[in-house]
Amino acid sequence: MFKPQQFIATLEDKQKYNEKFTLFQFELIEPNSMPFEAGQYVSILINEKGERRSYSISSSPEVSHGFEILVDLTPMGIGSTYLDNLKFGEQIKILGPLGRFVVEPDELAYTFIATGSGLGPFNSMVLDLLQQKQVTKPILLYWGLRHAEDLVWVEEFQELVQAFPNFRFHPVLSQSPQEWPLCRGRVTDCLSVHELLPDSGYYLCGNEQMVTGVSAQLIAAGVMPEKIHHEKFY
Repeated sequence: MFKPQQFIATLEDKQKYNEKFTLFQFELIEPNSMPFEAGQYVSILINEKGERRSYSISSSPEVSHGFEILVDLTPMGIGSTYLDNLKFGEQIKILGPLGRFVVEPDELAYTFIATGSGLGPFNSMVLDLLQQKQVTKPILLYWGLRHAEDLVWVEEFQELVQAFPNFRFHPVLSQSPQEWPLCRGRVTDCLSVHELLPDSGYYLCGNEQMVTGVSAQLIAAGVMPEKIHHEKFY
C-alpha cells in the first residue's frame, strides 16, 4: 500500500457526460507522480476552513502522473459545487492515495456492485484487472441507476466485454423506459435472479442504504461476511 502524501494538481479537462455525471481529469504538479492501487481515493481540500471531500479515483493505475474522478453533481453540496466551479488550469490541494478498498488477489472471481458515482473505483479496478494484470478469472460488474439518460461508459464497458470473455457488465435501471432490454429495478433485484459466482469476492460502492441492503442479501444467499468489501467513507 502506497503512503499518502500532499499533492498539488491542476484541472486538465472536464467532461460533462449528462446532467448527472461529470468526469474531472487532474494533472499532478508537485510531486508529479502518485502511484496508487485501483480502488483508492483522494481527499480534496475544498475551502480555506480546511474542509475536505473524498473522491474515488476512476482512472487506471497505469497512469500515475494524474488521476480522474467521476462526480455526481446533482446534490450540489460543497464538494461538488467546488469542483463544478473549478476553471481549467486552476490548482487544487489533495491528500492521497487513501483507502484499503482494493481487490484481494487470491479471490477466485470478482463481483463489483455499484450505484451512482460508486461506479468510479470499479472502472479503475476493471481496467487494471483486465488490461494491466490480464486476469482471466470471472469478473461481473453491476451498476444501478434510475434513468437511462444518466448512463456513462456503456460503450467502453461493452468493448471490454467483447475483448475479454471473462468480463460481464449489467447496468440496472430502477425507472427504465419500456424498451429497456436489461435488468430493471434495483441492483438487489438483478442479483436475485442471477446466479452468484462461486467463491467470488463482492465489492460494494454506493450509499449506506445500498451497501447495507446488498450485504444483507448476499449473506442471506450464503456469502461469508469476510468476502464482502466496501469503502468506509461511503
